[in-house]
Amino acid sequence: MKKKFLAFLMITALTLSLFAFNSSAKELDSLAEIAALSKLEPVQSSPVNAYTEIAQTKAQKLPSSYSSKDLGYTTPVRQQNANICWAFSSLASLETLLLKSGEKVEHFSPWHMNHWGTMEESGIGWQREDLINDGGYSYIPMGYFTSWEGPLLERELPVGSDKSQFLSATNNFPVRYGVTDIKYIDRETPIDTIKSYIMDYGSVVANFNADTVNYMSNTSDAFYCSDGTIPTGHLYGHAVSIVGWDDNFPKEHFSTSHSGDTPENDGAWLFKNSWGTYANTNGGYFWISYEDAWLFHGIFGPSFAIADYIKIDKSKTIYQNEIYGATTEFTYLTSESVVPADTITYINTFDFSADFPELDKVVFESTSFGADYTVYYIPVYGSTPTRETGIWTKLGSGTVDYTGYISVDVNDFELPEGKGAIGISIDNTKTYNENKNNAGYEYIPNSLGVCEWLSSSSSYYFKNQGEKGESFVMYSEFGQSQIYDLMDFYDTYFDDPMGATFVIKAIAENPDYTQNSTKPETQPTTTTQTAPTEPSEPTKPTQTNTISLNITLEFIGSNKLTVVADALGGTGEYEYEFYLNDEIYQSYSAVNYATIFFGEDGEHSLKISAKDSGGRVITSQSSITVENGRLVVPGSTNATDPTETSTNTSSTSPTDIAKTYIIGDTDFNNTIGIKDATLIRKHLAKIIEFDEVALAVSDVDDSGSCTIKDATLIQKYIALIDAPSNVGKTITLYN
Repeated sequence: MKKKFLAFLMITALTLSLFAFNSSAKELDSLAEIAALSKLEPVQSSPVNAYTEIAQTKAQKLPSSYSSKDLGYTTPVRQQNANICWAFSSLASLETLLLKSGEKVEHFSPWHMNHWGTMEESGIGWQREDLINDGGYSYIPMGYFTSWEGPLLERELPVGSDKSQFLSATNNFPVRYGVTDIKYIDRETPIDTIKSYIMDYGSVVANFNADTVNYMSNTSDAFYCSDGTIPTGHLYGHAVSIVGWDDNFPKEHFSTSHSGDTPENDGAWLFKNSWGTYANTNGGYFWISYEDAWLFHGIFGPSFAIADYIKIDKSKTIYQNEIYGATTEFTYLTSESVVPADTITYINTFDFSADFPELDKVVFESTSFGADYTVYYIPVYGSTPTRETGIWTKLGSGTVDYTGYISVDVNDFELPEGKGAIGISIDNTKTYNENKNNAGYEYIPNSLGVCEWLSSSSSYYFKNQGEKGESFVMYSEFGQSQIYDLMDFYDTYFDDPMGATFVIKAIAENPDYTQNSTKPETQPTTTTQTAPTEPSEPTKPTQTNTISLNITLEFIGSNKLTVVADALGGTGEYEYEFYLNDEIYQSYSAVNYATIFFGEDGEHSLKISAKDSGGRVITSQSSITVENGRLVVPGSTNATDPTETSTNTSSTSPTDIAKTYIIGDTDFNNTIGIKDATLIRKHLAKIIEFDEVALAVSDVDDSGSCTIKDATLIQKYIALIDAPSNVGKTITLYN
């Protein structure tokens, strides 16, 4: 069984070097092999498979020109200060999608994505170390978005922030939007399909050869390169956000002093760049010809459209076994010459919590264009998903009608608490049998995305973190269904102990969540302690002209608190805004809480405003005092509003509160599960930060510190393996 290789180039702002990737022990030997293997899995690559989306786009009666910029769907042009065009362009496209969807948008932080896309202390992740000079890959933002690892706002982590500030921001600021659908684009994607993506989502992220010396127009606002034979070492990879087009843009505008070449036809894409507003007379926007030889080329990795998202709040969580997304495709079980078509089920196991009892969506990545898929809930007995398909629960089905990240609504399936699995069955037999004899049909193997290591002959470029018991593959062999732990599969067939993890994610929610519920952890943090509130006077019946604002201050550790606002009595949905020391901390949005880290001693002013759909605003103010690095009891809270209002405030003291915890319960849900071990690994990898309480609870071997041994002992406890530890015992702590 021969492993598939993936070759692509690092996208940089100024320079680009050749990086050949493989996902096995075999190395790429020549530029010829790199060129042959650089093409990504085909997107609409055959006339047969392209019909569906072409018909859809034609039905939209696409105009000859379009601009999201002119419609007000773009944020201001920015100027990158490092080789992170991939961060600026992808964040710009997400900002555009949100604006087009009616959201209020601030600039997101490219520096947060830049930090996130570097090697962790444990050695896993993208093996980038130089935040300024190291280029990146289009796979970084896709993993970042779909794993809900970001984005954060620019003001929450400004450009130039260091690693400690990155960790602090990651632990203290919420991720507000989670991407659920991404559509890949390459040179085979029909132009009308790309146009429809721009109209539907506001923009697409595109990669091309940004050689400003040889292929920038004389007017410094347009690119056209006709030479598709440029050696890869001479390419200047760059990522931008395409926000429009003009079919009548004159081809003569592309003439350069270098070659004088012009395209054969008129027509160009309008893109938002990250070279500042003074880069040209168009305010930082450029044009690129439809006929450019390197636009959307797979050698730079996939171009893509961010197609859908959900708002993240405290009622939702995401289950996933990896955070970096798909770095390649698991195509190892079918090949056109041996097993051209088959049904394969790709499975991830999760420890489902009773805090989020309903499954909302399942997200997976696949490039099996045209194949049928079915999503299942699969019981897990012991540590392995059952092969008995008769007791699987079908959650949804469909056709892979685009390549990329696909989300499936599963009708609020009621999740059994504890260990369970989500399976994605991909069946490419129908598509293969119907099209194999058609002229021009290009074979597309059965595949699902995996988070798998990548390297060249000289070094690694990405290291994954595979774990046994998290991913499984099931297929028919000699007439019998076989199920393999994915780590064992890699070890057995490829002598590869690093293995891989399937990119399957489950989004669950708590439909009964109220503002006074315990805060679910979309980003794992520490436990929240809240003291009883004083008895209040009986509440009067709500009047339509009376609104009230309840504020709860939930203290976390010694210098961090979560402010939860709950407005009542107004009309429609509320939006909330938070001020710290008279500066906007979190702009108006439906998110009704903010987690605030206080780093300086002294008195801090805190103001929270709530606005109903009628435009009425109520405001609450508090003062927060920090002494010797610890929060003290806040002062009184007074609410002000032009109309008749009332305010109820509850607060807790961060000192002298005793609470009992279960040792090993690092997610504080009163049960021991695989997530507890995962949180320890994330803490050790510097993905999250434990406070004093979490550190004490995680020290299951009583060694005085949190180590990987603690995570292993928790896993043994779950698997009923006898090993001396304090897992499951209780501990009383004072905060």
